[in-house]
Amino acid sequence: MRCLGILILIGASISLAMASLMPIAKHPQLNGYEMHLKVLLQKILWAANVKRCFGVITDEQHYPIYDRVFFESVGRQVIPFFVMRTNASEDLQRPAKQVELFIKAIKSSDCELNVITILNGWQVQRFLGYIYDSRALNMQKKFVLLHDSRLFESDMIHLWSACIGAIFLKRQLDNKYTISTIAFPGILSGVLVMKKIADWELGKGVNGRILFADKTSNLYGASMPVAISEHVPMVLWANATQSFQGVEVEIMNALGKALNFKPLYYKPNQSETVNWELDGAAYGGGNPEQNGTHIDSMLVDEVADHSARFAIGDLHQFQVYLQLVELSAPHNFECLTFLTPESSTDNSWQTFILPFSAGMWAGVLLSLFVVGTVFYAISFLNALINGNVSAEFFRCLRRNRTVPMDPQIYRRVSFRIAISRYRPSKGDRIPRDLFDGYANCILLTYSMLLYVALPRMPRNWPLRVLTGWYWIYCILLVATYRASFTAILANPAARVTIDTLEELLRSHIPPSAGANENRQFFLDADDEIARKVGEKMKVIGYSDDLTSRIAKGQCAYYDNEFYLRYLRVTEESGSALHIMKECVLHMPVVLAMEKNSALKPRVDGSIQHLAEGGLISKWLKDATQHLPAEALAQQEALMNIQKFWSSFVALFIGYVIAILALLAERWHFRHTVMKHPMYDVYNPSLYYNFKRIYPQH
Repeated sequence: MRCLGILILIGASISLAMASLMPIAKHPQLNGYEMHLKVLLQKILWAANVKRCFGVITDEQHYPIYDRVFFESVGRQVIPFFVMRTNASEDLQRPAKQVELFIKAIKSSDCELNVITILNGWQVQRFLGYIYDSRALNMQKKFVLLHDSRLFESDMIHLWSACIGAIFLKRQLDNKYTISTIAFPGILSGVLVMKKIADWELGKGVNGRILFADKTSNLYGASMPVAISEHVPMVLWANATQSFQGVEVEIMNALGKALNFKPLYYKPNQSETVNWELDGAAYGGGNPEQNGTHIDSMLVDEVADHSARFAIGDLHQFQVYLQLVELSAPHNFECLTFLTPESSTDNSWQTFILPFSAGMWAGVLLSLFVVGTVFYAISFLNALINGNVSAEFFRCLRRNRTVPMDPQIYRRVSFRIAISRYRPSKGDRIPRDLFDGYANCILLTYSMLLYVALPRMPRNWPLRVLTGWYWIYCILLVATYRASFTAILANPAARVTIDTLEELLRSHIPPSAGANENRQFFLDADDEIARKVGEKMKVIGYSDDLTSRIAKGQCAYYDNEFYLRYLRVTEESGSALHIMKECVLHMPVVLAMEKNSALKPRVDGSIQHLAEGGLISKWLKDATQHLPAEALAQQEALMNIQKFWSSFVALFIGYVIAILALLAERWHFRHTVMKHPMYDVYNPSLYYNFKRIYPQH
């Protein structure tokens, strides 16, 4: 576009230079109306002090005005110009290709003034509608038009509220002219009123400062409706002051003071559905295969419908918005990322098994059986050497060679009396040690590991030496366990978080956003991972259970970092939420204004001054000071009931095992001991003496 404008500008300059050397075809003689209009236009162009270029769009009737004399007399030097003659039947709202190229040349050359002398008011009206909708020309430039009542119909109000640099030439009697303009800022209230600037007649001059006076520096206290949407930190409602606060509210208040207008804040009706559908090419680099792009922003809808002059509420600089509204210069750059669920390694009841790894626990349990078996083997070898091997050693491995006893024997009174009177002598007794039974070996090694003292020391010195070294092993093992257990209790549990887009995709948590524009941004991204996120992303509205859904892993929400902090702080489930550390992008935040708004240059300049003065940074800090960047870290030395819960679980496991052992003993007594033929409820020693004499029966 810029190269095209430069080429056309050079061509126009060369054409003008050649025209000064070559004779121009003479136009027909001008009548009184055309002559007076020509003189007035020459004086206006001279007063406008055009330095770059200007354009002329005229019809067949007014074309003879623009001859060599006209162009030579309007500038203090040779000035490039563009002239286009239209047909009376041509519809300028759908211009031909040549007309579009001509208008693009004027815009690319940044011409300061445009003269439109077309007598057909309907044709001018449609042409102005075309340049307004398509931004074919900069409507903040100066315009000179012929006065026509068709230009001031009700549907043209929004156009003239943007094109405030236009003046209108109205012919009076005796070829006198009234020069008028749009009453600004009065038109912002919805009423179009013409303001008379001057009366001109032949022989009088014009004042350029009056014709093209600056109308945007002082709005004389006009009321400006501002559509707002609560969104931290830009706009939020303060109950203490019963007013709106936030960064963009402060910016609007500062703009009101600088331009002398009064912002009137209001919240749009949320019951109305907003769904703008634009051409799929609206997004830069959009997917041409898509039928269209949907816009969900309620603020853009309010400004596009001319219900509001401004819109604030954390609007981002999406190119698709530019088809409907005007965006200000960015006043801030926000980190956009995801709010994701957060899990913790604090497993409460599992705390007592965390000091050792799974392999370590397996080794400890294996050592119990190995050491218990070694104790049993040494006890057997010692008994074998001393020649007092009991029949109970390795009884489970021996073949049962005993002959079943005749049941009649159990019933003999003499046998039962002999058994009840049995008292083994010291010589008959086989000395037994602590570790002669395999069950005792396992239980005693387990008790030593828990620092439970033995009933007595073993009689055999090999077992005593082994017991001492096993005590050293137990001391080292228990000391290691206690040190690791103390460290776990004294330090906060590690957090499991999602901090990149790759981790978000691997987590299979569906991403979501509050507007379709955010989803479209991911779909149009060049990065493959971002496109995959966009394909899975869902557009959802804010709901009361949003944070609980995020905490449960049902979705991950996409928004600016400060708003995500607000969601995490204000909700009860904030401890289970985590803000992704990786910023997806830093998005410019802007204000929305009406399309082709005449206030945009002033607003952009004021925002730049506020940013350079540090006020925007200060307001942002004030609005976010109560929103911590990270969740409060748990105190390391603090013991809470959640950590201590593991001790109750361990105690419960001990109770369960003890009760099961008691029930097992009771079952064995009722189904084994009590059913033995030698068991007598009135003489229990009879059964136990029998088992001492006949252990195999």
